[in-house]
Formats: sequence, structure tokens, C-alpha cells
Amino acid sequence: MERFDKRSELLSFHIDEVLTSKQLYVGRDAGSRLSTAYFVLLISASAIATLGLLMNSAAVIIGAMIVAPLMEPILSLAFGIAISDRLLSLRSLVTILTGCLLVILTSFVLANALDIAQVKNEVTNRITPNLIDLGIAIAAAIAGSFSLTRARISNSIAGVAIAVALVPPLCVTGIGLSFGSSFIAQIGRNNLSGLTNQLAQGSFLLFLANLIGITISALIVFLVLGHGSLARCWKGLLICLALVGLICIPLSSALNEFILTHELEARFAQFKAGRIETFIENSSDQSPWSRVKMLYNNVIISGDSVKVEVILQAPQSLLKESEINKVNNKFIENMQKIGLKDVQTDIRVIPTEIFKFKSNPTY
Repeated sequence: MERFDKRSELLSFHIDEVLTSKQLYVGRDAGSRLSTAYFVLLISASAIATLGLLMNSAAVIIGAMIVAPLMEPILSLAFGIAISDRLLSLRSLVTILTGCLLVILTSFVLANALDIAQVKNEVTNRITPNLIDLGIAIAAAIAGSFSLTRARISNSIAGVAIAVALVPPLCVTGIGLSFGSSFIAQIGRNNLSGLTNQLAQGSFLLFLANLIGITISALIVFLVLGHGSLARCWKGLLICLALVGLICIPLSSALNEFILTHELEARFAQFKAGRIETFIENSSDQSPWSRVKMLYNNVIISGDSVKVEVILQAPQSLLKESEINKVNNKFIENMQKIGLKDVQTDIRVIPTEIFKFKSNPTY
């Protein structure tokens, strides 16, 4: 009997202490208010994130996510809608908008002061959001809102803030607005100019996806857990659902481009593996194409059109227009197989020449 009791203790299920709606309201009311701490932490987080983005340092950006308090008023907004508290909802919304403007302004000023005209992948990674980003926001918000209702795990909100990353996209917006027409976005070995609008618009779309995803999922979690009434907050819920549907339009298009880009990258993998001869003419290792190597490729997809930039290293004997056309035709053939109609290719070839020498016999 004693042994059975010990086994049952190992398999025991612990029920966490659940906070009441009144207890939850106290924290959400505090999280909805503008305060000195809110401004100090948000400005600090904005400065850290902006510098981390410009330095291309993921570790610094993660530090900024932990410091940023922007998640608090968003969860307060969701809770205010759930319990039909108009004042709490409006106050949370004002706090969110004020925080957004403060982050963008801070990053704008810092980027101008540093006068940096080149950004790298930590910035450009945040300008093409898709449905995956919305899914991350929804999943993180479920964890965050649920943790708020449990006393033991309420401090896990910092981890949720890292997963969603609210401040870095806003900082990219400020950085994008600070650049003039003469700036360079470095992606891999490729330099792309004139992306100012794409930086600001794409990163702000990512923030909106996070904001809407967090709000709707946290609202549903609060309702499921009994904080609020669906009969009273249905209007707010419908508005949130409409916003989700609206933002899914550009995000779904971006997801399709994301999938196509990775599929094309997979098709080009045999180039990078040095097996270009099988891709071009299905020949043996003795083919001159076996000495062709791909040094770099970049794929830019927009709708059903694509631009591919390729740098090859090839023997001098293959540098004929007819031979390069074989490569170009294979590129176009592979891209059309996955539904891309308008195909533009830019193929650059670096010639190589092999010299063989025989050593002179010594007597």
C-alpha cells in the first residue's frame, strides 16, 4: 500500500492556483497605464534594439525584447475587450499607440545620428512577414494570456515577449523612415538599393500582425477561462476577427512567395553541390559541365514573376552564348514548373583556365 502511494505521488496532477477576474483586473489595469517606468523601459529597449539591428547582433536584439514592456498594454487591451470595460480598452489602446510612436521616433533619431547607410539581414529579415509570423504571435499570446491567469507561472511573460518580438519591427520601421534614397540593404553578397519604403512598410506590417494576433488569441483565452462574457463583448470580438481576416490577405501572399523561394532554392541546391552537369544535360562526371560551380544565387519573387541572379565559375571553353543559353533555359524550365510565368534571369560567369605543366627532367 505504501509503495502504491509513492507511485501515485509520482503521477499526481497539480492544479495551479487560478486568479480571479478581480485579481487579474488589478494587474491589467496597471499594465494599461502610461508611467515613468513604461517610458524609461521602452526608450531603453528601443535604443538597444536599434543598435542591435544596425550591428546585426541577434543577442542584443533578444536583450531588447526582454526589456520592452509593450506586451503588457496589449494583453490589457484584450482583457478589457473580454470584460467589456470600455475605459480599460481605450486606455490600453492609447498606451500602445504612444509606445509605438515612441519606439519609431527613438529608432529614427538614433539611425539619423549614426548616419549608417547599410543594413544587413537582422533588418531585412523583418520586412517580409507572412502567415507563419501571425501563427507565432497567436501561439505566444495563448501562452502569455494563460500564464497571466495562473499565479505560479505569471512571470513567464518575458519569454512570450521574446517569441513575438514587438519592438524590433517598430525599430526597423524607424530605421527605414530615417534613410533617404541613397541606402543599401545587404542581403548575402547582394546589395539592393532603394528599399526604404519596403523597410518601413514591411516591418510595420509585421508589427500589426503581431499586435492583432496577440489581441485576438488572448481575448479568446480570457473568454474560455471565464474572464468576461461573449454576449457582452461580441462586437469587439467581431472587430478583431475582421482585422485578422484583413491582415491575412497580404500575409498569405507573402507566405506563397516564401514557399516558392525555398522551393527554388532547393532546386538550385545541386548547383551548389557541384552537380551542375546532371542539371544541364544529364551527363557523366567526365562532362566539362562537371567543372562548373555556382558561387552565388539570389531569388526575388513577386506574385507570379521572379528574378534570379546567379554567379557561376566555368571553364573558358564553355563561355559561349549557346552554352550559357542551356543554363538559362533550364532555370526558366524549373521556374515555370512551379507556376512562375514572368521569369527574368541575370547570369554572370567567372572564367577559369587550367594550365598543365610537365616538370623538366634533371640530369
